[in-house]
Amino acid sequence: MIHPLTLTLDDQLLRDRNISVCIYRGDLEYADAPGNKWHKLRFNLAAAKAQGAKHLISFGGPFSNHLHALANTAQQEGMIPVAIVRGELQPQLTPTLRDFVAAGGILWPSKRVDYRAGMESDFVSSLKGYYPDAFWVPEGGSNSLGVKGCYYWANAIKQQADEIGSFDTWLVSAGTGATSAGFLANDNVPNMLVFPALKGGEALLSDIHSLALQQNPDSHLQRLSIVGEYHHGGYARLPSELKDYIEQLHQLNPHLRLDPVYTAKLVYGVEQEIRKGKLTNQKLLLIHTGGLQGWRGYQ
Repeated sequence: MIHPLTLTLDDQLLRDRNISVCIYRGDLEYADAPGNKWHKLRFNLAAAKAQGAKHLISFGGPFSNHLHALANTAQQEGMIPVAIVRGELQPQLTPTLRDFVAAGGILWPSKRVDYRAGMESDFVSSLKGYYPDAFWVPEGGSNSLGVKGCYYWANAIKQQADEIGSFDTWLVSAGTGATSAGFLANDNVPNMLVFPALKGGEALLSDIHSLALQQNPDSHLQRLSIVGEYHHGGYARLPSELKDYIEQLHQLNPHLRLDPVYTAKLVYGVEQEIRKGKLTNQKLLLIHTGGLQGWRGYQ
């Protein structure tokens, strides 16, 4: 599932700078939890089953890819998914939340101040009493079990990559940083560039380091760098510049769809870095982390 990627810039520029670009199609994995979503949930689900949990509870926004995947996988494992949703629930639920309910899920709206406090909020404390048999997963699956899943995902990607040749740099988008941390903890992964999807993403570096060291205390942290200027305003933002770029790239790669929140920003950022004269003499592997259901938030 590794394909060459045609960027919108002149191929001659890539040849002159000795750059090749491929993309790992994580979006083609696990239809119910594509991309990194399954890998971040994999060991959380196993731990929940071992605990005998009846409910699987997590956090997310009204278009959350994580919540969508959690609902599908929890239902398959015989657990009831529960979502603490950021903000008020509107009378007309989003497509993502409708799917969540259709999977037997339960929705709890959360005031933004409680949501930011996460597991430390009084609201969550009250829910713990209401769901004593629950297993809790942090937003985005960003815990040690989520990182562990991405650590093993990196092995699977590396095995396929080695069949093509040696890649110099892996490039991935980031929300919570769990995927990047799992990759960083894996010594089989080469140098990495991480493109945060949110403003202020440079602050993710310390979180990524901390999560990686929990998985592998001997992680070589210097292999990872953050490129923070291509967030395009953060979540729920699709400026015309990025939208036009996605359409142009799809014309060049008809087999490929990019999600607007993560991988589209990654590919756009990589192309801009190349235009700036960076990434020369490298074979690049971009990681598509799924999230295509998120397009429904822009329709």
